[in-house]
Amino acid sequence: MKKLPISVLLFAIVGCNNPSISQTPNSISGDCPEQPSVSLEEKDVKPITLTTSGTTQESGQVKSGKSLGYTFEGQAGQKLSYQTKDDICIWIFTQDLTLLEGVELPKNGKYTIQVAALKGATTFNLEMSLGALQAASTPSPVNPTSSPTSVPQPSVSSSSSSSGLSQNQAAQLVGNWLGSKSKIFAPPFNRQLVNQYTTGPLYTDITKPDGSIDWLEKNNSRYDYKDARVTEVISFSDSGSQPSLTVRIYEDRTLYGPNGIDYNVSGSSTRNYTYFFSQENGNWKIYDYKRAE
Repeated sequence: MKKLPISVLLFAIVGCNNPSISQTPNSISGDCPEQPSVSLEEKDVKPITLTTSGTTQESGQVKSGKSLGYTFEGQAGQKLSYQTKDDICIWIFTQDLTLLEGVELPKNGKYTIQVAALKGATTFNLEMSLGALQAASTPSPVNPTSSPTSVPQPSVSSSSSSSGLSQNQAAQLVGNWLGSKSKIFAPPFNRQLVNQYTTGPLYTDITKPDGSIDWLEKNNSRYDYKDARVTEVISFSDSGSQPSLTVRIYEDRTLYGPNGIDYNVSGSSTRNYTYFFSQENGNWKIYDYKRAE
């Protein structure tokens, strides 16, 4: 294996606009550099859960000078697989900052995936697994401390999208938002994630003085999400500048306060919500939401 300097954060190249990593790095197109030229910042790294029996899907936007990263726990002998149709470069690093050669994990521990744009700015969708890749529509439980797995496919489809936001992208954005709530509404109250996924009234309600985060901090309280996921996509409406998505969401959450658990707002529930989306600096975010029948 090739050892990288400690200052270089992350991974061995295993693909560039390539549908799988069944090949070794030497057989991949030379369009991507051998190692990333940009260091991966901690705030741009998300922990995810990869399994041998399911597919985890992540999406985001990368551009020149900015990469995104994902960390996962693996065991020696497991084989990493992924697929993407987008023009991106991917590197895999072991826990000791060694570029991974091939697809088999050499030891137990944490691995990191770094994603970069081949050129310009690129929005990507990436499917990953430690086993055979399955259809992205297969639902699986969401670990509240990690990013969500694939979102169930909509039961109502739209033939075209005048806004540029597809129903699958909207559903994945909601799924990513749900998966980040355990980090937003509990110490250290990650406001960067609020900015990443929300805008408009929703962002304001969460971050303003006496807003959601401020109330939790002042009252020495926090939410613990055991599960938060989209169980069904009901409908998608594309109204141009502000499309909307109606989904059924299952949540199991607990509110902890200075006197213990607040049972009035704790427990599990399944409800329908409509989410509204708006573009900010070229990125789609959740603008607001409401209960739906």
